[in-house]
Amino acid sequence: MKISKIRDVIAPCSELHDDADIKYLLTDSRRLQTPAGETLFFALHVAKRDGAQFVPVLFNRGLRAFVVEKASRELLASQPQAEQILSQSTILWVDNALDALQQLAAYKRSLYHCPVIGITGSNGKTVVKEWLAQLLADDYRIVRSPLSYNSQIGVPLSVWQMNETTQLAIFEAGISKVGEMEKLEKIIRPTIGVLTYIGEEHGENFSSLEQKREEKLKLFAHAQTVIEEPTHQNLRTCAAVLRYLGYDEETIQRKLLTQTHETVLYVDLAALAHNVAYFKSLLLPTTKLVCMVKAFAYGTGHVEVSRCLEHAGADYLAVAVADEASQLRQAGIRLPIIVMDPEPTALKDIIANNAEPNIYSFEALDNFIAAAAKEGLENYPIHIKIDSGMHRLGFELADIELLAQKLNGQKVVRVASVFSHLAGADEQQFDDFTLSQIQRFNTCADRLQSKLEYHFIRHILNSAGIERFTQYQADMCRLGIGMYGFSAAHHLGEADYPLRPVCTLKTTLLSVKTVKAGESIGYGRHTFLNEDRQIAVIPIGYADGFDRRFGNYGGEVIVRGKRCPVVGNVCMDLAMIDVTGTDARPGDEATIFGDRLPLEELADKLSTITYEILTSISRRVKRVYLS
Repeated sequence: MKISKIRDVIAPCSELHDDADIKYLLTDSRRLQTPAGETLFFALHVAKRDGAQFVPVLFNRGLRAFVVEKASRELLASQPQAEQILSQSTILWVDNALDALQQLAAYKRSLYHCPVIGITGSNGKTVVKEWLAQLLADDYRIVRSPLSYNSQIGVPLSVWQMNETTQLAIFEAGISKVGEMEKLEKIIRPTIGVLTYIGEEHGENFSSLEQKREEKLKLFAHAQTVIEEPTHQNLRTCAAVLRYLGYDEETIQRKLLTQTHETVLYVDLAALAHNVAYFKSLLLPTTKLVCMVKAFAYGTGHVEVSRCLEHAGADYLAVAVADEASQLRQAGIRLPIIVMDPEPTALKDIIANNAEPNIYSFEALDNFIAAAAKEGLENYPIHIKIDSGMHRLGFELADIELLAQKLNGQKVVRVASVFSHLAGADEQQFDDFTLSQIQRFNTCADRLQSKLEYHFIRHILNSAGIERFTQYQADMCRLGIGMYGFSAAHHLGEADYPLRPVCTLKTTLLSVKTVKAGESIGYGRHTFLNEDRQIAVIPIGYADGFDRRFGNYGGEVIVRGKRCPVVGNVCMDLAMIDVTGTDARPGDEATIFGDRLPLEELADKLSTITYEILTSISRRVKRVYLS
């Protein structure tokens, strides 16, 4: 859309520097991945921040089109390069940037007359949207909300994607208080309404469930039909939509059967942000937080989790290897990134992606100084690892003198932080050792600090340390498994901490049949039945991360609210469960872990830790992000 048309819609009195063709809208200055000359930035007021302060950053990256509130004229004029920005950019001056964004999206929506499905509810919006998009992908050119873009900002960004080729649009809408849905209805204007389950979630600003329901129904003010499947089962809701679109029952069953072969890891980004906020509440406002997103963010998906962490207030991210840092940079993540295990062959990639290496030996230090010097760099940030007692990697007290000499004898690198790892902060039996580690670390850090002419930050506490040794938080802490809802203090019975589970792994029943008494189940014939039983097959196996030790009654899954044992050996792609007494049918949902089957319980059965199970979930398992 030409910027002259956008001006006519939202800011008719503004002057144009040129008439660029705008294809992309941007509301977060950290996420500029689209061509700068085709992108329009909306400088929103968010969380007491005026987006106008980020205009110079984007201008220096080539952006020349901005929507700025009139009240921010003085702020923009006070920014670096203000004169250059004002003379070389098109700035559309508006009263309210969010209102302008929504107004523009509503205009864009009015240009197209294809079917538009609008989805709202308390639970299931994103799942139904994703399933419908997959079920209908062969028959329509579809535009849908990315991830869980269902807010006052997310909805207009979603609708902006519509174009002349769109044959079907699927958008979700979420609200947190009275009066919000009318705005979203004007933007989405659904022709088909879908209402999922209405529950207590995010209900603090509603007087009752009935009021909440009435507010959500306002999305469908101009819809031709509203679909609310009585059981609120996501699969049946999708079937009802397909039925309305004119599909016959045979086609619907065929499409649903294909869909139900999926195993999905649901990642609740709202719960993740809540957990980060909880850990931050334990720390001083000045204490920084580095969030661990190594190993594909513990199996949850490092790009989407990192984007969430940017908004949740992380100061640093940490990955294991250079490739992970590269992937985050390619996705537009701009937070500082520490590479915890920098491979000697990847130092150039670390520098190219503006990542910061962990330096744990003299050899690693010499190698990185040489690599950075070759690029002509000075004061490149590095992070010094201290071995305070875990005896894995790091410098010891006897090394500090030589380390300081090497650091002071060059100007290529500069120490950004000094840190160490605690070996047993989550176990009371090791509390004395933990305290001795902290003391050793401080001794080493003090000695190094006394020999350097500049200040560095310190960090030693992990998730368990934040909860149990908060007084030693130093300048920064590292948050890992705690982000995903696992509390060391709760595990030890010290308190009931308000963490929320982030991950739920679900699959569906492929088949259900009666197997007679005396028959065996699965490879190796390790499970024999003493009586006739109903046996279901689920499409998850050890290649997906479902451990073989769960087989032969070693584990359970939940079907229709009942725990069902795993029978027979777990196969590479499939597993069998005993669903006798559940009235289960093909297509029913099966929970591998979640609210009523905690991941900690699975870890206990395998005599392992939650980290191992999460990071073992295969990349072929689809991730769906909820918020």
